[in-house]
Amino acid sequence: MRLKALLVDDEVHILNNLSKVLPWEDMDIEIVSLAKNGVDALNAAIQHEPDLILSDIRMPVMDGMTLLQEIRNRGLTCEILLLTGYQEFEYAKTAIRHGVKDYICKPINYFELEETVRNIAGQIREKRKKQNKEQKLNRVAYLANENYMLHSLLGQETEEEGVLWDEEDGLANEKRYAVLLLDLEGYAHRSISWTAYERKAWNLQIKNMLKDIFSPILKDKTVLQIREGEWCVIFPSPERDSRITKEQLYPGLIILQTIIDENAGMSIRMSLEQNPFSLKELSMAYQRMQKKLILNPSSEWFLDTDTANMEYSGPELSATESKWLWIEKLSAGLRNGNQESLVQITQELKSFVGHLNENSVGQSEKLLHYLLIHLLREMRELQMLSGEQEENIWQRLQESLSLKELLSLIVLLIERSRDSLSTKKSSELLMMSAQNYIQHNLENDFGIEDISEYLGISCSYFCLLFKNQFGETFVEYLTKQRMEVAKTLIISSDKSITQIGSAVGYHERRYFTKVFQKYTGMTPSEFRLKDSTES
Repeated sequence: MRLKALLVDDEVHILNNLSKVLPWEDMDIEIVSLAKNGVDALNAAIQHEPDLILSDIRMPVMDGMTLLQEIRNRGLTCEILLLTGYQEFEYAKTAIRHGVKDYICKPINYFELEETVRNIAGQIREKRKKQNKEQKLNRVAYLANENYMLHSLLGQETEEEGVLWDEEDGLANEKRYAVLLLDLEGYAHRSISWTAYERKAWNLQIKNMLKDIFSPILKDKTVLQIREGEWCVIFPSPERDSRITKEQLYPGLIILQTIIDENAGMSIRMSLEQNPFSLKELSMAYQRMQKKLILNPSSEWFLDTDTANMEYSGPELSATESKWLWIEKLSAGLRNGNQESLVQITQELKSFVGHLNENSVGQSEKLLHYLLIHLLREMRELQMLSGEQEENIWQRLQESLSLKELLSLIVLLIERSRDSLSTKKSSELLMMSAQNYIQHNLENDFGIEDISEYLGISCSYFCLLFKNQFGETFVEYLTKQRMEVAKTLIISSDKSITQIGSAVGYHERRYFTKVFQKYTGMTPSEFRLKDSTES
């Protein structure tokens, strides 16, 4: 690991000696700048962000003590080694209390200086190594938690590897969450002409914006993209007296709408569920919020569980309930490949339209129009329509369609989805590619987003295909593959437990041991000892 150093002294001969006498290349340290006063040194430090600064105390323009203060005020975390005369000894002791690593008295003993620099460089590298390891661990924890949350949101049961990190605190099964659902009204139509790359880049931009926008008010949040134009922000459930309000979310809406307004015809809607629930209840909460968005006018940008209209009365009740039931059935039928369910929905829709009276035609047209848009959105997500086919449907929707014409379009799309389910072998090929990707990346940190991007499909579609193909979730499958390889390595090699953990994607021994013990009932060391005893 190559480090950067900045040398500062107003005496030119000392500055030259510092740069030439010490074996900088041997210590794998690059001198990025030489400075004769504190002002020049500060500018160089801001520009180059050195790991180590060697600085005199007594200098013109800006002395070493002021330089130290300015560097810390700017948040620079470099280590500082002071060069001091005898009369400045008290200054040096004060400087050490303010974060200076060490000091060397003048006249300089260059052997002592070299030893000190080597020690400090070693400490910097060790600290950097530890930070890198912590960052990697944080990413592992984040990916595990994000994967588990996404499976929970989609209603797929999975082993709780994602919450193993909290078990020492005894909180794994006690945490309660809230969720903010954001849906982009009009996205499916407006994005029809975008390429797959443009859609992905745009959705990723919004996801990253959500992380930044809501950071001040939603602590410890996780942002998940469920499908194109729809995101969930999951965060710890707040106390009742500190719940998130519409007014707190409004500035974020304005920022998002500014970006969205560049694509005319789209608007953002939010649904907030703050009543505390566990991760296992996340899927039900998600469905409730989807239902709120459907049952309330699209002009309402914010819907709260406590205030949103969830029940209708009067003549619209049956249509509203049917709308939601058909939406649920359509989604389930398409995603699970249930052709019988799709046939049943077609028959129910035809029967519904056939028995309508004249007074219900207007409301029913709105119902079928919404069903058609929802069906288009689902089929795009599941890659059941070509861009040309989807464009043709949208062009028809620009016309003033009768009830029968709307029904015909819905039936046509359902038939196409059934044809797609009958002939589609690509799902098997996709899962073969996924299996191959997993086998070749067991030692790396990757999650659902990474493998979905590799396959070129959405996260939710990937989770669906994976569960249907392998009978278990991605997290369960990945954990099993890693544990089986780990068992083989423990038995057949003399690698250390830490090395084996790293070889299967667990770069922290303690976490690897926890997962292994949960999988086998034994720690890796116990497993190795048991095998050696039996053999």
